[in-house]
Amino acid sequence: MRETLARNLRKYRRAQRLSQEELGHRAELDRTYISSIERCVYSATVDVVGRLAGALGIPALELLRPASESAEAKSSSAASAEISSTKAQAKKGAKPARKSEGPAQRRAMRKKPGP
Repeated sequence: MRETLARNLRKYRRAQRLSQEELGHRAELDRTYISSIERCVYSATVDVVGRLAGALGIPALELLRPASESAEAKSSSAASAEISSTKAQAKKGAKPARKSEGPAQRRAMRKKPGP
């Protein structure tokens, strides 16, 4: 349950683009306490869950709801589709799609020495 609360709290906080400090201010909780809840260091009381939910403008149940099986099914079917696509490309001799590159990799590619 602690992990579920931590995951959902972080998800909803980030979706609203709130810092831990801003959420703490709205819920009248210390930022470090919110950080500890998101890292599963502390358990939250029912009262704290209610205050966090109120600050986020969502029902408290949403913070305690386990990840839905339908979301897991969607991600597993998407992964299966990507694997199938990569296998099909390999059979045709095509290069598989590249994973997205980080900024450092893109800079390195741009800085290749010229002729």
